[in-house]
Amino acid sequence: MIKNILGTTSTRILNAILNLAILVILTRELGSEGFGVIVIILIAITIIQLLVDLIAGSAIIYFSSRTDLIKLIIPSYIWIAIVIGLAWIIFLSLKIFFIDIYYLIIPPTYEFDILALSLLNALMLTNYNLLLGRKRIGIYNVIFTIQILTLFLTLIYRMYIIKEVSIDAWVYSVYCAYGIGFILSFIVVISKIGSLKLQGTLKVIKQVFYYGLVTQLANILHIANKRISVYFLKAFTGLSSVGVYGAGIQLTEGLRLIGQSISLVQFTEISNSNDKKFAVSITIKLMKFSVLLTSFAVLILLIIPTSVYSLIFGSDFNDLKYVIIALSPGVIALSSNTIFSHYFSGLGRPSISLLANGIGFVVTLAFAILLIPFFGFIGAAATASASYISSVIYQYVIFKKETGTKLEQWLPVKNDFIDFFKILNNLKRVK
Repeated sequence: MIKNILGTTSTRILNAILNLAILVILTRELGSEGFGVIVIILIAITIIQLLVDLIAGSAIIYFSSRTDLIKLIIPSYIWIAIVIGLAWIIFLSLKIFFIDIYYLIIPPTYEFDILALSLLNALMLTNYNLLLGRKRIGIYNVIFTIQILTLFLTLIYRMYIIKEVSIDAWVYSVYCAYGIGFILSFIVVISKIGSLKLQGTLKVIKQVFYYGLVTQLANILHIANKRISVYFLKAFTGLSSVGVYGAGIQLTEGLRLIGQSISLVQFTEISNSNDKKFAVSITIKLMKFSVLLTSFAVLILLIIPTSVYSLIFGSDFNDLKYVIIALSPGVIALSSNTIFSHYFSGLGRPSISLLANGIGFVVTLAFAILLIPFFGFIGAAATASASYISSVIYQYVIFKKETGTKLEQWLPVKNDFIDFFKILNNLKRVK
């Protein structure tokens, strides 16, 4: 497990570094308004993926170790085609009957790109989930690294070699990245299929759908908590504010690599085990690592002077540090939220995360209406933090009630630091 955490963390660190470089390129070359368009495109792709994940999301991670891959991959691909078709119909209907809403969520001329990129993204992520469910974390990390490197190198080529400084250069780069990620992961998944028996597939689909329905309702609310403020911002203050807020979100979300890396391995370990005590013990231990390391990383961002952010990202982003300050409590809360969510999902109880995110969504709506019209992107950042904190408080209360853990068990002790440095020392021996 330590090897998997280290491998995944190393991959996420590289991912974070490359994403930071991509963020700097995009903000400096396209400005806050151009980057705002990219944020809107990414959110549209994310929304479509939420529907895809009803069947092809974390549910297939949970079930891929419990059934034949062929019974998961065929229904998943069919479902993806259905979702993309529904998305096209919805886009067309909005364009005809609700043109204002259409242009709020779809940047002009990018409708086809959103659908095509959503298709590639869905196929790629489905294959990734199948690999993770089979604990093929090493090969997943390799393919994931190739994917982000492809995006970075293609963007460099388009922007600086052939001088195509435009949103289209980024779109082309994403096509290449998603395409290579899908092709490589598909090759690996196909090689692991084994049995081609489809008997019992319908039963598996029903189980996956039930698990996925609850999980995705939780994810839909979670994404809504994170992204709905963007539409409030665009409506009240325009694309430039969306760009500044989006840059702050991407920069601080890079810090989530710690909790994401740890929780990804945590989820695969718990979902492949029936030992409740093990699940509780590993959750508490990993939670401490996640929160401590994330807090340290947040502190580094906070001590960087405002002038440095302006120098790196451009003059359009002079207020970026204020967004980061407002987001910081939420980022630390998210490092806990991720661990709690994967604990409950790993035990086959995603309904807990659903309720937690429901509470967070109510908080998001209330704070967004109150803060964003008056404080713009600072209000959006404060709204996000309030939402994340409220979700974590609920998860903690449920976890404490069911496991009987005491407050002192969450406090770091000497052995925790010893274990942490053992992990760092093991890094040199991980192949």
